[in-house]
Amino acid sequence: MNYSEPANWIVNEFYSKNKNREYDLFYIYPTLVSCFKKPLMDLGDPNVELKTLGFVTAQVELFKDSRQFAPFVRQLEYNRSMKYLLGDKSLSPLVQVGADDAVAAFRHYLKHWNDGRPYILFGHSQGSVNLYEVMKRCPEISTENGFVAAYLLGLPYTSGSKILSDFKGRNISPAKGADDISVIIGWNTQSTDAVNPIYAMPGAYVINPLNWRTDETPATPEQNIESVFYYYNVVNPRLRHERMKNLCGAVIDNS
Repeated sequence: MNYSEPANWIVNEFYSKNKNREYDLFYIYPTLVSCFKKPLMDLGDPNVELKTLGFVTAQVELFKDSRQFAPFVRQLEYNRSMKYLLGDKSLSPLVQVGADDAVAAFRHYLKHWNDGRPYILFGHSQGSVNLYEVMKRCPEISTENGFVAAYLLGLPYTSGSKILSDFKGRNISPAKGADDISVIIGWNTQSTDAVNPIYAMPGAYVINPLNWRTDETPATPEQNIESVFYYYNVVNPRLRHERMKNLCGAVIDNS
């Protein structure tokens, strides 16, 4: 992927009126395609492009005060992605396609568009996997170069000790509180009766995004300042989201 081409970015606000916003957001979307025929998402499919646009528009809304950048990356489709997470390492070369795209896009952003500004990394699901790989492969990600934090939501099972090991000597660690910088922030949400060995096993790193606690102190709906809700059935992909205050509370299950 050539990230000097504008067509390879869903969002690129380098030339926009938002250039004076306080910080940048570099975002990669979650797994959005399920297709047995094609292993990677088809970026030439208009339906895939529209679905991606809708999801990206909704999720970057969470960081509306930022200058935003979101590349197209060739992610693994859903069925193969789950097989990979369950241990099918024959799919590793395909997984690396999306990771390589993400690294190339981030390095293009940092070299040509960052201009020394503080930035946040934000990923969801496979996008978080992509960005975790970006962080491992890009030692230039540091507070000295503007890195603030990485929101890696829906990251498959990752312990705090693994994060410390993967970034040994690089001053990157799991977040423990709201004021931490140069940290990874992560959580997975599910119902109380869900069983998911891929994402939610004992020992997984998690922080409650409503009260910034890592213990089982509950967060109330009143602590949920605002959420963005997504509607699949709205025709215009740019209008598929709605902001909601005090939608729900949250509590960590450390059992």
